[in-house]
Amino acid sequence: MSTKEETHRIVSTAGLLLIDAMVFHEVVASFHRDVPTLSTLLSSQNIKKELENAWQYIIQRINYEPVLEIALNILRNMPAGPYIDRELRRLANLSYDIASSRVLLRHDLFGRIYHSLLLGDLAKYYATYYTSIPAARLLARLLVNLPSSLDVSIIPPTYNGEPLKVVDFACGSGTLLSAIYKEIDARHRIEAEELMVDALHKYLIEEGIWGFDVLHHAVHLAAMALFLHNPIPVSGSKLFALRLGKIGENAYLGSINFLSSPTLAQDMMLTGEVARGQEVVSVSKKEARPIELPRFHICIMNPPFTRSVGGNLLFGSLPKEERRELQRELSRLLREKNISGIGQAGLGAVFVFLADKYLEEGGRIGLVLPRAVLTGVSWWKVRELLMNKYHIEYIITSYETNNQWNFSENTDLSEILLVARKRRGLEEPSYTLFVNLWKKPVNELESIHVGSQLIQLYRSGSLYDIENSNASPYHLKLHGKKIGEVYSAKLMENNFGMYNFFSQMELNRALLLLRKGIVYLPDQGIAGNIRLTTLSKLGAEIGPDRRQVHSTFRVSNTYAGSVYRAFWGYDSAIINTIYQRPNAYLEPKNTEQARDLWKKRGNLLIVERTWLSTYTVLATYLSEKVLSNVWWPIKLDENCAKILAVWINSTFGFMLLSSITEVTRGPWVDFKKDYLWEMPVLDINNMPEDKRREILNLYERVKQERFRPLPQEFAQPSTRRIIDEEICRVLGLNVKLDSLYEMLAKEPMLTG
Repeated sequence: MSTKEETHRIVSTAGLLLIDAMVFHEVVASFHRDVPTLSTLLSSQNIKKELENAWQYIIQRINYEPVLEIALNILRNMPAGPYIDRELRRLANLSYDIASSRVLLRHDLFGRIYHSLLLGDLAKYYATYYTSIPAARLLARLLVNLPSSLDVSIIPPTYNGEPLKVVDFACGSGTLLSAIYKEIDARHRIEAEELMVDALHKYLIEEGIWGFDVLHHAVHLAAMALFLHNPIPVSGSKLFALRLGKIGENAYLGSINFLSSPTLAQDMMLTGEVARGQEVVSVSKKEARPIELPRFHICIMNPPFTRSVGGNLLFGSLPKEERRELQRELSRLLREKNISGIGQAGLGAVFVFLADKYLEEGGRIGLVLPRAVLTGVSWWKVRELLMNKYHIEYIITSYETNNQWNFSENTDLSEILLVARKRRGLEEPSYTLFVNLWKKPVNELESIHVGSQLIQLYRSGSLYDIENSNASPYHLKLHGKKIGEVYSAKLMENNFGMYNFFSQMELNRALLLLRKGIVYLPDQGIAGNIRLTTLSKLGAEIGPDRRQVHSTFRVSNTYAGSVYRAFWGYDSAIINTIYQRPNAYLEPKNTEQARDLWKKRGNLLIVERTWLSTYTVLATYLSEKVLSNVWWPIKLDENCAKILAVWINSTFGFMLLSSITEVTRGPWVDFKKDYLWEMPVLDINNMPEDKRREILNLYERVKQERFRPLPQEFAQPSTRRIIDEEICRVLGLNVKLDSLYEMLAKEPMLTG
């Protein structure tokens, strides 16, 4: 980030906080006669001085310190002068207009502006992806309205007979908490015999809704967003700005410190001094007394996303040495809690375990997470936690093209919404509803409508079981048009992503049944069987990943006396046939390491990552054994390697490969070694010799035939059709794959 850009962002954020404070000032003035209105202040000669006096009065006499403290400090650090006076008057006039509109006050206006200010490097280093309002409302609608013991007709509302407690351990500017507030308020207005809207607001702000973040100004905006839903006097709130950094011997990890202890100490808070003791910091006042985190009934969260690999941006907002100290402290804490290894998935995985620690049995979590959580190797322990302790009720995924794979505002990475209920005792999990959105809701009303449809389906999972070949999906609709499909599954394996790689239920059913060796076609139903095995059972050895190759070798396009050959890169204009030749040489950085790594070379290559919209072949056979930077080298005997090169480039092979993908951004997907090892493939070892020979003849026939990019190849199959028809003949399958071709050609995961 350049100095100019950084300065502009800081000044913009400061201006936003001043407007926010002025709006709050006007609201406070409406029920405190001793506080002058903005109109009164605008008539004064020195508005800066008058604002300082008024805000100091509010802090000292009415105790709204956390809301106004930041803005007052900003104001005091601004020099007096005609320019400042003129600009402050402009801000005050704008604030007056906003404060006069109850609609604007209720719609998280400042949060939206704040999110736009944070786009770019600041968001990256603080790991701040902010949930879109429609996604937040959809998630909140499910959490509040699904069957549970929640009773909002009384004050305080109760859950399991206890006063309701809601938390967001990474609350940002409060979008998710605001959505929860709206849903609780709406349900109270429907179900309560006697409306107590003010009492409900007072309880939720003072006791019911808890939030934490490491950005002070974000917590300030979250407090304001909640307060302005019903701007009546309140005596406090449970929103806290937490320290992130190393001070003396103490390492502060924000909310992550709660993995060790439920105590919120004074030195953990940005508003507190680094000293012993504890304090409450709230919308209304700051008061020294002990705070212990309660158990929560609802946790809603879009946790930080940074990972500990690829440059390691964990705690990336901090200086390098301080960042290392915090990373070491985090590693120590994860080892202590027996959840080592999840740091590679990023802080998001840590926050899932944090949510679980404080969630009551019977309570629900609603999370915005990277789609990689469904399949990613580094997310394994998170999925294990969810399978062992939760009923995963909904997995909502966006397949909307034009980089609309997300539910956060400032990312184009693929994300999901996950809703799960913490099971009681020996309770068994039921069906998970997979919601595949072809078009996302674009506003809160659409989210309410979609959420209502999903709630109605809650107990109907058996009707839409994806593994029942006669079941059809539920068609989600908005404005009379289909916007997605809903189907169900009982999650029996740790790889959740195999259930929803494609946007279309029929393709996912074909994939799931194929993994069991069952051939299913949308227009024919179950049509036969294929005997499958895994790469590991074939005796295959998978070679090194790109990191190992780069750390051991330098690549060269010329011979230069090197005995190490490589197949380097992936250019779809050139690499479009099953048979390839080495295209690069490798020069060792360390001879001994090079020799060891060279033993792992292979002559079958399977892509390590791919952009499905443009890639052509996903596996290739080479005349020599090689290493690669973007392909997995597989060591097999020559004939097995040739047969698998054909198989993986068949439609059946492509679908089985798709079942182990880790989705990053729509069609941009990875294939991890751990899953590749156990990927179902054609059982070559148990094939009759004449069948093996026929597929080897097929290899010789098509090895130089060109493949087009996957969407085009499925739209007008040529080489792929030749392979598919011959494999079906050899395996005794009397089927045509045209229905799969048609659906795959239109599949967003391929077309992008």
